[in-house]
Amino acid sequence: MALLDARKLTLRLPDRAAESPFGRAPPLTTLFRDVDLRMEPGESVGIVGESGSGKTSLARTLLRLYEPTAGSLYFEGRDITHLGQDELRPLRSRIQIIFQDSLSSLNPRHRIGTILSQPLLAYGRVANRREGWREACALLERVGLPTAFAGRFPDELSGGQRQRVGIARAIALKPALVVADEVVSGLDVSTQAQILTLLRELKQEDSLIFISHDLSVVRVLCDRVLVMRQGEVVESGTCAELFAAPAHDYTRSLLDAIPLPDLDPDWVSRGAESEQHEEGKEMGGMKIEGAVALVAGSKRGIGRNFVKALIARGAKRIYASARDPSKVADLVAAHPGKVMALQLDITNDAQIAAAAQKCKDVTLLINNAGVNLKTGIIAGKNADNARAEFNTNFFGTFAVTRAFSPILGANGGGAIVNMLSILGRVSLPAYGSYCASKAAGLLMTQGVRAELAKQGTLVVGVMPGATDTDVERDYKGHKENPYDVAMAALDAVESGTEDAYPGQMAGGVSAGLAANPKAVEKEFSAYLPG
Repeated sequence: MALLDARKLTLRLPDRAAESPFGRAPPLTTLFRDVDLRMEPGESVGIVGESGSGKTSLARTLLRLYEPTAGSLYFEGRDITHLGQDELRPLRSRIQIIFQDSLSSLNPRHRIGTILSQPLLAYGRVANRREGWREACALLERVGLPTAFAGRFPDELSGGQRQRVGIARAIALKPALVVADEVVSGLDVSTQAQILTLLRELKQEDSLIFISHDLSVVRVLCDRVLVMRQGEVVESGTCAELFAAPAHDYTRSLLDAIPLPDLDPDWVSRGAESEQHEEGKEMGGMKIEGAVALVAGSKRGIGRNFVKALIARGAKRIYASARDPSKVADLVAAHPGKVMALQLDITNDAQIAAAAQKCKDVTLLINNAGVNLKTGIIAGKNADNARAEFNTNFFGTFAVTRAFSPILGANGGGAIVNMLSILGRVSLPAYGSYCASKAAGLLMTQGVRAELAKQGTLVVGVMPGATDTDVERDYKGHKENPYDVAMAALDAVESGTEDAYPGQMAGGVSAGLAANPKAVEKEFSAYLPG
C-alpha cells in the first residue's frame, strides 16, 4: 500500500489581486494541475522549480492545508481529498511540515520547550507539562541542540538553530511523512549542510518530501524528483536518471544554475563538520566528559546533585568540597576513584590556597557554596547577617575564582560556573541582603568573564529560582528539582551559554524583567520581611 497517492491533483484559488470592487467573485487562478505523485513508505521525493512554479502550493495541498479542486488524494490507503477538519485532525500527527521561515513559524512569546511540548500535550503523548518539557529536551538533543535551549525564546537562537527546532517539532509526534519546504533557503552553506545532514538522518525513519529550487541539495537527499514549471510537472524520475540525462530544457537550465559544474556528493558531510567546529568555537562550550571538576559546597542541595550530574556526564574526576569532608564521605564511597573529598571553607584564605595547590588538574570550577540568612536590609537587628552573606556569596566566590583562574588557564581554559540566583536581578525584600550579595556576585561574574576571555575560560552565571533544598524548605510555592538545576548548569557549560535561567520561575522572571522591570519589582516588593 502506498503511503501517499495523488492522482491528477489540481488546485485553483480565487485571485484576490483581481477582486472586483463591485462585489463580484474574484476569478480563479490555477496554481497547479494534473499532478500525479505516488510515494512508498521510507521514500524521499524532491519537488523542485523556480519561484511561482506551484511547488509550495502542491506541498500544502498534499498536507490537506488546501482542499484540491480536482483529482484525488490518498494517505495510507484512505481517501482524504475532501475530509473535513474534524476528520483530518487525527491524521495531522501522521503528516508534519517544516516551514521555510523558522522565525515566523515559532511563537515568539513561548519558550522553545513549550513550543516543542505543545503538540505532545495536544495529542495526549505526554501526561503533563513536566513530562512534555523532558520530551522537549530529548528532542533538542536529537537535533543536536543543548537541552538548555528549552528555556530560550526563538529570537535568542540563530537561523540554523531555529530551523533545527522546526525539525524537532516536526518529528515530535513520530509522523509517517514530513514535508520540508525550502528549509535551507537563506542559510549559509555550512549551516545548510548541517540541516541537510539532519534531514538525511530523518529520512531513514520517515518518508520525506523536500521542496527546493536547488537541484544540488535535492541530489544528496532524495530518491526521486519532480520538476515543476508554471504549475505543471515537466519531468520526473530517479535522481540518478534525471541528473545523468535530463530530458526537458527547463531541467537542464536548473542544472546549469548549480554553482559547481562537478557536483560533489560529500559536501554535506564536510560542511556539517565545518559548521560544528565553527559553532563550538563561537559558543565557547566545553565537554563535561573527561573534565576534572571542583564543586565548592558539595555536602547538600544543588552541590551534592552537581556531583551526581558530573558523574552522569562522564567527568573524569570530581573534587567534592565541604567545610567538613566527612559530610561527603558517602559520595566518595559510592564513586571510588572518581570522587575525592576536599576540605574547603571559601571564607578561609589558607584553605583556598591549599585547595589550589592540591587540585592543579581542575578544568571545571563550580562555585556553589553560599548562604542565605533570610534577612531584610533594614529589618535586621544589625548588619552582621549582611556581612556574612557578602563574605560567602561575594568575597568567598571571588577568592576561589581568583585562585583557580591561573590553573584553568594553564589547563587550556576550561570553565567556571558561578551559582547565583534570579534574586540577584530583582530584590525580594524579605531576603534583601542576600539579594544584594547575589547581585554583587552577578556583577563580579560579568567582570571576571571579560578578564578571562583572553585565556579562553568560559564563565557561566546560573540564576535559578526557588529550588527544593534545605535553604528553601519553608517556601510553599513551586520549587525546582536540584538535580535538574545542576544538569541545566552543565548544559550551559557544554553549549557556551553565559547566562542560564533554569526552571519556570527563573525563566519567567527573566522574561518579565526584559518586558517590564518595574512591574516585576513592584510584585516582589509585596513580600516584606518580618
